[in-house]
Amino acid sequence: MKKIGFIGLGNMGLPMTENLIKAGYEVYGLNRSKAAEDRFAALGGQVGFDRARLAAEMDLIVTCLPMPADVEEVYLGSDGLVSSGREGLVLVDCSTVGPALSRKIGAAAAERGLRFLDAPVSGGTTGAVAGTLSIMVGGDEETFRLAQPVLAAMGQQIDLVGPVGSGSVVKLVNQLMVGIHTQAVSEALALGRKAGLDEAQLVNVLLASFASSRILDRHYKNHIGPGRFEAGFAVKLLAKDLTLAAELAAQSGVGLSAGRRVKGLLDGAVRDGFAEQDMAAMLNYQLLRDEPGEPIKHFAVFLPMKDPELSVKHREEHLQFLAERRAEGKLHANGRFVDGAGGLVIYKARSLEEAESWVKQDPYVVLGARGYEIHEWDIVLAEEA
Repeated sequence: MKKIGFIGLGNMGLPMTENLIKAGYEVYGLNRSKAAEDRFAALGGQVGFDRARLAAEMDLIVTCLPMPADVEEVYLGSDGLVSSGREGLVLVDCSTVGPALSRKIGAAAAERGLRFLDAPVSGGTTGAVAGTLSIMVGGDEETFRLAQPVLAAMGQQIDLVGPVGSGSVVKLVNQLMVGIHTQAVSEALALGRKAGLDEAQLVNVLLASFASSRILDRHYKNHIGPGRFEAGFAVKLLAKDLTLAAELAAQSGVGLSAGRRVKGLLDGAVRDGFAEQDMAAMLNYQLLRDEPGEPIKHFAVFLPMKDPELSVKHREEHLQFLAERRAEGKLHANGRFVDGAGGLVIYKARSLEEAESWVKQDPYVVLGARGYEIHEWDIVLAEEA
């Protein structure tokens, strides 16, 4: 394979293309922002191709896009890679999406005689620049063999982990742990600061102890220590990834006590202006949350029945979700209506947006068993006799 198309020349994609060029490939880039294409051309890449032409002329096309909707449009849109691709074209998606979308693209590609791998990456911009990314690949062995030299130009740890969709599952497991580790770093360093410790010394001790993690090393050395929070990997993208992980967990019948809490915190950070900052800025969000804020309010959530069968099927997941909120002090009361109309949940939160972010994580809502209506509730208690 000689001619490589690459769609998505962002913080990750651009250094990945540079390593492909250094490895001797002819690389043809496409990006929504033409400024990124100019930077790519300055590295020696070729520009001026649209999706249809890339699909018709390339040997292999890599995509590295921020959101699942972008991936679906690039592959399955009216002028997408699948409809425009020539037989035998190899398609490699390095984006982070849900496994269902990867399988949908893989099936559509196979119908047209194209080959597809879902191959999300981990290692951040540092790994993209160094060519040391971890690449978790879903697909068949023959397609993996064809793509492996290209993947080797961008990554160091390259694993075929199962059929199409498996790479996406592994990446979501990875991102779940990244999110939880990020919150652990945020809470630990916030505690250290409030207790008056020398932070640099604290981090050195932690890095030499069982508390050490690559996330702690990365967040502190690259962002927290120097006080620079421009995004290598933005908070909004980690929030998106944990949303996908929560959806996968709900579909798989797995409770995510820590993961759902972290997802809610990430959603809150996005709402409070941290969306474009690096995920290490969750420390700053933690410190902001620790300051006195809005008083706690009550929000009544009506969960009207949409699908009785789904409600029965996912009742235990819903109850587990509420138990987790109760343990976190976020739940005032809950119960079902005996006439089958649905149920009522009363949350304690500082804002409607905060309460709604929890509602949207409820398996009943995520999986379509219930709708929801939410109202701030000014509780007036009856006087005791």
